[in-house]
Amino acid sequence: MKHLSKILLLLFFTLALSACSQKNYLEQGTPLSYEKVNRIVEGSTPEAQLLLIFGEPASKVVINANESKWTYQYLKKSSTNNALLGETSYDIVESTLEVIINQGVVTWFDYSQNNKQKKW
Repeated sequence: MKHLSKILLLLFFTLALSACSQKNYLEQGTPLSYEKVNRIVEGSTPEAQLLLIFGEPASKVVINANESKWTYQYLKKSSTNNALLGETSYDIVESTLEVIINQGVVTWFDYSQNNKQKKW
């Protein structure tokens, strides 16, 4: 009987600790990576290939009759709050790919990725 009460007490504390923890997750946009971006070659990659690799961009802006700027954005946030321990942590990944297309071919692109982690 002593072992059963210890097991029940341990189970109670385990459940109590897990109830004090909350996880949040958010993902928006097209996942971007250096591996995918490295497939782009200025002066030869057609816009059809961009669509195959990344899908539709978040925005398309017409620069002039021949040129347009496509922007891809990706955001992934995850956080964990543990009220019992008084601890919060988060991870954020932000990526942006900007592409200039002239007459259906990529002429310029810029990729940036920012990773943030914090624990307090």
